[in-house]
Amino acid sequence: MTTLQSTHSKKALNASNYDSVFIWWYQPWMATNGSAVKLQYILFNSLNDTMRHELELFSTMADSYSQLTSCLLGLEGVQTPLSMASCYHKVASDMADVTMRRMHKVSELNEDFKERLWCEI
Repeated sequence: MTTLQSTHSKKALNASNYDSVFIWWYQPWMATNGSAVKLQYILFNSLNDTMRHELELFSTMADSYSQLTSCLLGLEGVQTPLSMASCYHKVASDMADVTMRRMHKVSELNEDFKERLWCEI
């Protein structure tokens, strides 16, 4: 091994030579990574809100179908055309109310997501 090669290999093994390269790579990566994590948090938070609203809709649908089944099977007594119509109207009213609330909340989610996103940016 020549003198030139031995000094070059010692210099290459020195950790201090890589400190500036590591800092040059690490700092921008961490700055970008932090923003990406925050943006993912905002996205997942919005998805969580969306899923909560959907579960509220499904819960109301299950209750409405249970009431409708109870009416159709006559579990609450003998059914007359008037009581059947009343049951259908109540179920339809409940479903219309929850659907309107869902549409209102979904329209707010878009604006809320934009606001969270712009606050982060």
